[in-house]
Amino acid sequence: MTIYELAESVAANNIQLKLANTAVDIADARIGVAKTNRLPDAGVDVKAMYLGDISIYDTRFKKLQTVDIPNFGNQFNVSASQLIFAGGKINKSIALAEMSKTLSENQFGDAEQSIKLNAIELYMNLYNLQNQKIILEQNRILANERTKNTRYFYEEDMITKNEVLRAEVLERQLEQSILQIENAILITNKNLTLFAGLDSKVLIVPEVEQLNHQIRNQDEASFLDLALGKNPQFNASETQITIAKKSLELTKTDRLPTLAGFAGYNANRPQTSGSPVLDLYTNTYQVGLSLSYNIESIYKNPKKEALDKILINQAEQRQEAVKQEIEANVNAAYKNYHQAVAQLKVSAINQTAADDNYRITELKYKNQLITYIEIIDAANTKLQAELQMLDDQTDIILNYVRLLRVTGQL
Repeated sequence: MTIYELAESVAANNIQLKLANTAVDIADARIGVAKTNRLPDAGVDVKAMYLGDISIYDTRFKKLQTVDIPNFGNQFNVSASQLIFAGGKINKSIALAEMSKTLSENQFGDAEQSIKLNAIELYMNLYNLQNQKIILEQNRILANERTKNTRYFYEEDMITKNEVLRAEVLERQLEQSILQIENAILITNKNLTLFAGLDSKVLIVPEVEQLNHQIRNQDEASFLDLALGKNPQFNASETQITIAKKSLELTKTDRLPTLAGFAGYNANRPQTSGSPVLDLYTNTYQVGLSLSYNIESIYKNPKKEALDKILINQAEQRQEAVKQEIEANVNAAYKNYHQAVAQLKVSAINQTAADDNYRITELKYKNQLITYIEIIDAANTKLQAELQMLDDQTDIILNYVRLLRVTGQL
């Protein structure tokens, strides 16, 4: 699996990304809810009832008589109202909902970048472990050959028993290291399959040879400019400032009056307003305008607006903090990348030297010109050089990927 295939699998299957995408859908639905406030309010009310006869009592609650009235009654009411002016409150609420969706999209983008980075770090760790195992197995083969040689020399009374024991111990140490690496591979692979939404029985074999991880004539400043334009965290901080400012505008609308138009129709039976009660319908309708003003906003709104201004200031400070964090991350990834490139050049030279040293030392040992301690040192030097070169190769790719993540390109 290439890194590109891994990224596609993570984008399609990762459960955390699905949750983040659901948050975007929720924010989009809230825009629709906010837009419904532009529609008129309308209602219908229908009632059917039983009316009891009228009982008349004197001031001492002595019943004087009972008056028969029509016992069946019903009511039918229709009402509608339409907001005409509220200082732009509805439009500002819709704009605020749209900004919240933009913020959710920014947060989704940041989550996607972070999850992809975590998956690729696991991927590169798996790549490193699998290649460590290959290196250790190759060195175990050499250790096995050395052990055979020491046993032959011992049988010929050319060396003492302790050199054979040292050879056997070194071989077993390599076997233990291979067991530890194999266990680490299984654990890392399991975590990676969970991230990528793959069957846990799949063993991922990383393929990084075709990955283009070269930085071409780009200095650190250009990466920082790119990050401040594309990094989802920075974009989210800008959106939060816009939301805070729009919230202040929405709060200020409470200082303005509200104008609405209304209409209604009512039908009631029987007529109970006169005597005797008549089994007839009373129909009325009304059309008009209503103007209302919330007087408490005069002394309550200044406090709310002051709070909104503090929240704007907080959002601006948060953006500055995010900017500093991005600058630090760009600096670290850029410099660590170039350091890993420089280290790889040294590691390649060291590995060649360590291989030659081991070859010469082994030849000397076979000719009994040196002790086994020297060949152990040469073997350890060779192993460490090979592992260091592998680490440097891995670090180059990891720091390149981290640079892509901080610049919002992963």
